[in-house]
Amino acid sequence: MQSNYLLECSDDLALSKKITEMIKKQGFEGQYQATYDLEESSLELALEDLDTYSFLSDKKIIIIRNAFLNASEKELNHLQKYIDNSNPDNLLIITSNKLDSRLTFIKNIKKNKNIEYLKIEMNPEKFVKEKLSGYEISTSDINHLIDLCKEDITKLDSECDKLQIYRFDTKKISREDIDLLVVEKLGDSSEVLYSMTNSIISKDKRKALQDYEKLKKYQMDVYSIIGLLASQIRLIHQVKILKNRGLSNQEIASSLGVKSTYQIKKMAEYGVLYSNKDIYEFTHLLADIDLKIKTGKIDQSVAIESLIISQKN
Repeated sequence: MQSNYLLECSDDLALSKKITEMIKKQGFEGQYQATYDLEESSLELALEDLDTYSFLSDKKIIIIRNAFLNASEKELNHLQKYIDNSNPDNLLIITSNKLDSRLTFIKNIKKNKNIEYLKIEMNPEKFVKEKLSGYEISTSDINHLIDLCKEDITKLDSECDKLQIYRFDTKKISREDIDLLVVEKLGDSSEVLYSMTNSIISKDKRKALQDYEKLKKYQMDVYSIIGLLASQIRLIHQVKILKNRGLSNQEIASSLGVKSTYQIKKMAEYGVLYSNKDIYEFTHLLADIDLKIKTGKIDQSVAIESLIISQKN
């Protein structure tokens, strides 16, 4: 079985997924692993690690990122010699954002039978469909989301997480939801909005007020802020109930149709801050603020500040 790989990939998320998949497929899970990024380290250090016996495990995984950046001819010759006579107990994964196939060394290494070359390209539409499986979203809205993220898989992954939390209850994602939350559409406002809602939920009033001051310049619709907070507190309540039933984060994610167990973990952490009474009171507070805005009893400009200040510690 091949134990040396050269991966060409410009997207960090797609690359990380492929590396994880390869480690599992090759049976190297749980073994000693070291990553050398040549933006910060040297190829020689990685090669020394390859040549050194590991006392921590029987096998070894060495990942060399940005592999040919600043590498000397001596180091490249050393790498070539290792590949020609590699240790099968080592899994060597060499990565590069873009390979210059005009270079003699790159041409030779691609042809070398002792190393497998793979160019990794992830289909954005397929990725979003898989990430949002269980959610209702049109093909045109998927393409709209992809366009806003400029086909960047890492950004798509992050934005899909936000959309899942926002619409975890209805499981329906609209064009309006995408335009509200996606970073590229609103610039920094989306990140500030997300930070502020998390600060409110985690009861960090000072940070929430600071974020809201930043958010004011974007003239964010106050109803969108209330809607996002309501979605988060509902999700916290659901997670809290299922946690009390003894379900794991993975089981809860599956039950609620949320792809990311990280989201469930965060909601469970927030849930510790809230009793069932607290959740009821916070939900009532949101409804009260919403009603006061609609009936003119409070101005939109101070509604969120009032919400933040009114929240119990």
